[in-house]
Amino acid sequence: MRNILVIGAGIAGLAAARQLQFSNFQVTVLEARNRIGGRIYTNKNFGFPVDLGASWIHGIDKNPLTKLAQEFQVVIQYTDFDNIQVYGSNGEIFTASELKDANLLSQQILQEAKSLGKKLESDISVAEAIQYVLPGKKNITCRQSSLVQWYLTEREIQEGTDLDSYSVWEWDEYENLEGGNYLLPNGYEEIIQGLAKGIDIRLQQKVIEIQYDEKKVLVKTNSKHFLADAVVITLPLGVLKSAAVIFSPPLPKSKLTAINRLGMGVLNKVVLKFPQAFWSQDYDIIGYVSEKDKDFSVFLNLNRYISVPVLVALTGGSFARSLEALSEVEIGKRVMKVLRRMYGDGIPAPEVVIATRWARDSFACGSYSNMPVNAKASDRTTLAAPVENRLFFAGEATSQQYPSTVHGAYLSGLREAERIRRKFAI
Repeated sequence: MRNILVIGAGIAGLAAARQLQFSNFQVTVLEARNRIGGRIYTNKNFGFPVDLGASWIHGIDKNPLTKLAQEFQVVIQYTDFDNIQVYGSNGEIFTASELKDANLLSQQILQEAKSLGKKLESDISVAEAIQYVLPGKKNITCRQSSLVQWYLTEREIQEGTDLDSYSVWEWDEYENLEGGNYLLPNGYEEIIQGLAKGIDIRLQQKVIEIQYDEKKVLVKTNSKHFLADAVVITLPLGVLKSAAVIFSPPLPKSKLTAINRLGMGVLNKVVLKFPQAFWSQDYDIIGYVSEKDKDFSVFLNLNRYISVPVLVALTGGSFARSLEALSEVEIGKRVMKVLRRMYGDGIPAPEVVIATRWARDSFACGSYSNMPVNAKASDRTTLAAPVENRLFFAGEATSQQYPSTVHGAYLSGLREAERIRRKFAI
């Protein structure tokens, strides 16, 4: 029986391990953390479930995660990202027609920026392309402009990076599944736990070095050595970029180039539990249009899903990174300044504040991959390419079709399991 090691117990690693076991391989999963899930992490420490990493199944139609949710009897609940209430800096509420017009205008600006980019001989950032487009937009009021900027900031949160570093050539390069976005009220961990059943997972095994030749692979961790016929590497792109794991011999130059060119974005969350809700329960998303260039601007009304008075502030890019140096107390104070501008000084202080720091997490070094200026879609294919038919690479960053998504990561694990099955012809 062939022996396969899987590095990482995130969803890509668990998908590969599960499929390989079905195909009668002997499989061991090495996980550096003291938990499984990787960038999927459901926190229940304060009496309610909240996903601090991945939160949604993006597009339930033809999505393998939908089948897994059914298999493991996981509750999912629709999130309408267009069901929003947006406040201005003085506490005024924008009308539905204002939001609709600004959303359409922001989409038009992005599409025109994309079209402009296709005509250029060299790549530029989305933000730079937008600056070429904006002069053609006449009669935009200051109020409209601020709302358009809010929608563009929402896009930065979604992508995990500022638009001034995002490639206009590769912007929006991935495929979206239909069917809407669904939250898992009881936590994504239910899918992770379902996938992990029956798999040999070794926790707190931090991989330090991977030695390989045309016959075997030796993986050294902080405490043990493991020998295998092949290894599936699901290390996040950020960890590969940090060069925290030594490859001997070094990875091919083409793969190193792809690793260096691809970017690692950051989406961080600030979870705030209050003694009671002071915000409307009619909306999935609550927005704030700040006078500042970078501020808290998007809140998920988690109360609609778990019946606990919780708001989750979503932050992305450089703003998200800047908050990681602050304590929970400092971050909580900054969020409350925004919420009090929206709802008044009489609102209660939060009972719980949880802030994520994915960029500073040495086992993630970010949230998910993205495409900086001069990165190429083909870099993902290069990243996914096997080395010596012994090293196989999976994870969302290796998915050209569905990067930055949980289903992309899951499918990449299945892809590499099938590649190994064919290679060893069991």
